[in-house]
Amino acid sequence: MRNRLLAFPILLVLLVSSACGSDGERTAYRDDTVTILSLADISKPMPFLSETVLDGGVVGQMYMSILGAVWEDGRLHARTADQDALVLAKSYELFGPDSTSLRYHLRGDVRWSDGVPLTAHDAVWTLETRADPRVASPRRNFSQFIEQVVAEDDSTLVVHFSRRYPEMLAHSAVAVAPRHVFEGSDPADLRSHPTLTRPEGGNLVVSGPYTIGEWRRGQRVTLIPNPEFQPQPNIPRVVFQIIPEETTRLIEFQTGNADVLDLPFDKVDLVREGVPDMRVEVRRGRFYDYIAYNPLAHPALADPQVRRALGLAIDREGMIRALSMEGFAEPAGGPFSPIQTLHYDPVAQTPLPFGPDEAARILDERGWLPGPDGIRVKDETPLRLVLSTNAGNQRRADIGQIVQQQWRRIGVDAQLQTRESNTFFDALSRKDFEAAIAGWSIGLFVDMTSLWKLDSPFNFTSFDDPEVNRIMAEAMAQPTEEAAAPYWREAAARIVEEQPYSWLFYMDSLVGVRDRVQETLIDTLGELQNLHEWRIVPTGEGSEHAGASGEVQGGG
Repeated sequence: MRNRLLAFPILLVLLVSSACGSDGERTAYRDDTVTILSLADISKPMPFLSETVLDGGVVGQMYMSILGAVWEDGRLHARTADQDALVLAKSYELFGPDSTSLRYHLRGDVRWSDGVPLTAHDAVWTLETRADPRVASPRRNFSQFIEQVVAEDDSTLVVHFSRRYPEMLAHSAVAVAPRHVFEGSDPADLRSHPTLTRPEGGNLVVSGPYTIGEWRRGQRVTLIPNPEFQPQPNIPRVVFQIIPEETTRLIEFQTGNADVLDLPFDKVDLVREGVPDMRVEVRRGRFYDYIAYNPLAHPALADPQVRRALGLAIDREGMIRALSMEGFAEPAGGPFSPIQTLHYDPVAQTPLPFGPDEAARILDERGWLPGPDGIRVKDETPLRLVLSTNAGNQRRADIGQIVQQQWRRIGVDAQLQTRESNTFFDALSRKDFEAAIAGWSIGLFVDMTSLWKLDSPFNFTSFDDPEVNRIMAEAMAQPTEEAAAPYWREAAARIVEEQPYSWLFYMDSLVGVRDRVQETLIDTLGELQNLHEWRIVPTGEGSEHAGASGEVQGGG
């Protein structure tokens, strides 16, 4: 890995002349534009249909939510309209038998970008449509305990639940979509609605500070202000430049063609040398990388002990060092991050030790014995796995090489495969893989059912454990987060026993921001959460927010 760093300055010189964006247009250092570099494109600019990381950030700026959130003390806290300009609810209260209903009092001064008032009826349509199986929302499971949604009047929304549970706010205080645009459309065809497939040029009806002005698929997405949102965002043009290749993204940033970049851990010092007007902001502990196993694709992967052996063969501490992640990552052992102080159990989620000898012993016991070429075989089936990941993520490409070498030492042959990002994640959803290197942005609401219930679109490994289902149901039945926490910890412990993933490491995310872009709030909660408040200052003017040039800013 280190040799690649030595070659990078030379590579920069060779490529700088061709380092403009996907179609040659440069946008940085315009007084009205911030350019953000992105690995992958948006998918569906609609609250309950969005899937990609960029989707989530962009949707949050285009659609106002019933409630907002802030991450403090290891948990989320709700924010109302007096605390957050992107929030619709002025207040809310629990009521009814056992406090199983929520009443939201919404602002009455919000209009959609086409001038139509936003009302509680839009929120009713959003929640009911998300629950419709024909829509196939990836968040449909959030509706499982919602019995009825009612608009008492234009500014009062009531949600009735079948039980009280800790995630009631999370599952109902959603980003709201415009009923008048989509009502009457076939729910099964919602994804192909013209306003979603051709959102640019004002076709997309939004309530937040930004809408889509231009979308050149696979090249860039340009956000422009929604004229109905007040106050207007400070930056009139935000460009997300889509560049799958890591090296090209780095060159774009270093040569002044972009303002914001997710930084690879091993390139921070190099980029800082070339970009003295950069600060580094940190999203603490929000992510983990893992290897997912598809038990339907290879007989070995249906055996939890084999999956455990594959995990034991991986040197996580050595991997963190090799990838220059010291100080920003730690070995992972399960689905909760240490930042989730109420739910993380350091004993039950102890990372697997590096134990290749133990891994080999387990494989011997399970009948996978070395063949003439050293590759293990059982019933004439070799232990040969296709290990896939997404293109444009050099860290995961490096992980693949490390794992390939370490698995080879215990007699497992990993054949590396790289797929274009959207194709890769589509393959995960369709369970068209054997083993896959991927990652999650950790859900700050702790409901794990979206990952571990069999019918969830994000349950890539077909995990299905009746006892885990029972425990998660018990967690969801508790009245408070504190009461639910022991059940979530127990469910996580049982998932770890089954090893559907080899968890690799919990990690921070590093974001490089040029000093001309100020008032950013980049922390555990998100990167674009206050995009509408960002502002551009003339180069050299400086800001109290930036601190010393190149300083790593705390976050979350």
